[in-house]
Amino acid sequence: MNNIKIKAVIWDFDGVIIESEPHHIDAETETLKQYGFRLTRSVALEYLGVRLEDYFSDIADRFHIDAPVDEMISRHYNTLIRYYKEVFPLVPYVVEVLEELKGRYIMSVATSREKQLARLAMDRYSLLKYFGHVVYGEDVNQGKPDPEPFLTAAKLMDISPGSAVVVEDSTSGVKAAKDAGMVVIVRIASYNRELDFSYADYTIEDLREIPPLLKRLNG
Repeated sequence: MNNIKIKAVIWDFDGVIIESEPHHIDAETETLKQYGFRLTRSVALEYLGVRLEDYFSDIADRFHIDAPVDEMISRHYNTLIRYYKEVFPLVPYVVEVLEELKGRYIMSVATSREKQLARLAMDRYSLLKYFGHVVYGEDVNQGKPDPEPFLTAAKLMDISPGSAVVVEDSTSGVKAAKDAGMVVIVRIASYNRELDFSYADYTIEDLREIPPLLKRLNG
């Protein structure tokens, strides 16, 4: 286990800060239905935390959907603009926890989400004030499960990867964080409860568990 003092918290965005993942499946189902494909929940859960480009490219190839990937992404993107602007609520207690951690730890976000979409929700809920840096999907060459998003965040924060804790909710995000050499806390919710998070360091169901956990990690 990590013996380095924890200096930073890197947050995923969807499913950790905003309660979006169940709604994402609805939006993806809506888009793919236009192409005659019935998305199942089990398939959708395999792609939690994956960038839109990678998501639709893989879905089209895997299930032989005969449609331009760029067109699929464009249609879905327009749907997501409405969701990020009007639909997605905050994860319970996230603002309370961010307020408690602010000033005690350096904080940033590393998300696979595109900047335009993520900023709609961040601006809606006035979240940017809590984070020194945000790494968006287009800021990296390789998205999760590659560790690049988290390593980029660590570099921007000027910290060693081992001094960071990551808060995630997806298997791809956990793999990326572990491969980056970081401690990983997974938020368990109804939509991801059946996924295998055995390789995460800690699991929680309530974000309010994070501050005391960080305190214990630092002795």
